[in-house]
Amino acid sequence: MYLLEWAFQLSKQQMSYEECREDVEKQQRKPGQPELNAPDGIGESISQSVYDNESIYAHNDAFIDVRTSNDEKRGVITFFGILFGGMLAWACLATLWLAIDRLTDTVKPPPGVEFYVFGLVLSPATAFGAMYLYCKYAFEYLRLEAFTARRLIVRFNRVTRKVYLLRPQYLGGIRILDWEKTQPIIEKSMTELEGTGGFILLAWDRGDGVDLEGTPTDNIELAFVGKPTRNASELLAFWEYIRRYMGEGPDAAPAPKKLINKFPWPWLSLKVAWRLDTQFLRDSTLWIFVLLNILILPAILIHATGHWLSLLLCYEPKFPRTIEEAGAGTDQEAW
Repeated sequence: MYLLEWAFQLSKQQMSYEECREDVEKQQRKPGQPELNAPDGIGESISQSVYDNESIYAHNDAFIDVRTSNDEKRGVITFFGILFGGMLAWACLATLWLAIDRLTDTVKPPPGVEFYVFGLVLSPATAFGAMYLYCKYAFEYLRLEAFTARRLIVRFNRVTRKVYLLRPQYLGGIRILDWEKTQPIIEKSMTELEGTGGFILLAWDRGDGVDLEGTPTDNIELAFVGKPTRNASELLAFWEYIRRYMGEGPDAAPAPKKLINKFPWPWLSLKVAWRLDTQFLRDSTLWIFVLLNILILPAILIHATGHWLSLLLCYEPKFPRTIEEAGAGTDQEAW
């Protein structure tokens, strides 16, 4: 799920600051395009409308909490990781059980040399060796979906004029960044098709923020914000929603009718895996997509099961108290 964030943090360790900055400047640029036609900072309006993009966890007079782009992309690693890990665990227990059962069996003749070589040494050693290698090398990738934070959250606080990134330490940790220094990496002139599956990419240069200890950031920081959009209009209107909230207030970017539910209900995972949009039901010409989903129902159920298990195996992250209290004193509307 956190592949983009994980890959970016890994690349920062392998590149210099200058190389990292150059790589970020290439993001979302069209092939052959000499430079990105991005907004001129946070002051430029790029859409006549605003759209919450179904991406808001909390909305009040002080801040909005926004999801990142990869919430749906989880479950497959968890499902097959647990399946394979369970098979290895079963193999370890089975080899021990068979060895103990044979040693304590008083009915059969005493075991021969082959039992001690294969049943008591080689088989358990192979099973436990495979389990060790699995835990050592596969856990890092399993942690992209399980045994980690259930979600990443980007908080835009209009009172403190800060953007807060809530992330596990291995994905960059918590950062407190200046809103006025936010660099939106968005192609203003993108076609509607180019906005399909897109998300907002925000960047901050080194020194544009601090960590929890107050140490200035020493490299580029990125945030992949929002649910993947269906077209360019949605993408640009979503950035306009955030920009107007921070610049003009909640009246310019009202709370959505329904905030994102954080509780891991199983039917929400099924909805994510099935990806059934209500427009399929409103337009009979699109019912073919419903039929296609029914045909691949086994794969959908595997994804939904893995998605739900992934949520159950993760913890719900919370901002530190100092951040929660920043700009407090306003009426809050949250899920």
